[in-house]
Amino acid sequence: MIYEYSCTKCKHVFDVIKRVADLDVNEFCLKCESPAERQFTAHIHIMGAGVEHAEYNPAFGQVVKNKTHRKELAKRKGMIEIGNEKPETIHKHFDQGREEKRAKSWEKD
Repeated sequence: MIYEYSCTKCKHVFDVIKRVADLDVNEFCLKCESPAERQFTAHIHIMGAGVEHAEYNPAFGQVVKNKTHRKELAKRKGMIEIGNEKPETIHKHFDQGREEKRAKSWEKD
């Protein structure tokens, strides 16, 4: 998670990324190395692969909540998402196409 800290000496404000388990570990100012205090804010930043933020998607003309919602909208509108395929999938597709062309050329000869 991202936590906001403020230096007790120079009042420099900075963010620290750390695990919740390490919350009790003291932090020090990046400028003057004095002890810093954690600030309590209403903003919570959670980091991780499973967390997503809702954002406006111009292709759909609306806010998309998460990956599942994006896939549902694409299916409903008959759209296909491109550019997010895994490299292995792309290689497999082109390898199969090459094999098919090779097999056809052998049949002709």
